[in-house]
Amino acid sequence: MAALLVLIGVAAALAVLFLSAGVPVLAADPEPTILPPIDPRSDGQGPGLVGSPLVIAVGVIFLGVLTALITALVLRLARES
Repeated sequence: MAALLVLIGVAAALAVLFLSAGVPVLAADPEPTILPPIDPRSDGQGPGLVGSPLVIAVGVIFLGVLTALITALVLRLARES
């Protein structure tokens, strides 16, 4: 039992030692560069709608109704007689 506790203590000490060791991080540039926000995906206008929001809304409503129906069916079938 004592050997197991010593082994766990050594493993914990090694884990703390390795996890707390500093890892060098290379920075791209220490000086801040101020650039205007440029979105290369557009011609300078703000973000627009992507996809079909109406179809997505109908799909979310359909999934909600389907989930409610399946839940009601499961509860009805699992009901005690």
